[in-house]
Amino acid sequence: MLLKPTASTPAKVTNCHDGQGVLWCTERLGDYSKPDGGFKFIHDNRLEPGASIGEHRHERDEELYVILSGNGTMKIDGVEQPVGPGDMCLTRIGHSHDLVNRGDTPLHFLVICANP
Repeated sequence: MLLKPTASTPAKVTNCHDGQGVLWCTERLGDYSKPDGGFKFIHDNRLEPGASIGEHRHERDEELYVILSGNGTMKIDGVEQPVGPGDMCLTRIGHSHDLVNRGDTPLHFLVICANP
């Protein structure tokens, strides 16, 4: 499968998943044609200082977060861990997660999403 780049302009997302503050999201690749299996998207995200992605559960897909720069706290199934550059966090189907930017600079990360 050949995937083509999608949007190149960041979209401002306020209170993502009922979190706080602003997330800037750029969809780098996306294929929503197979909702029951396969690759969905890669998002290039920047979470502003003090902002969060609200805790939410994944019912049909899995996400891998790759932290590129900044510092934060990732919570998976209620367990919090500090995250920084080079860290990766996987949220599987049936599990929940959230992310908070604890630093004073944007938290830059990729989100790779797929339906198994």
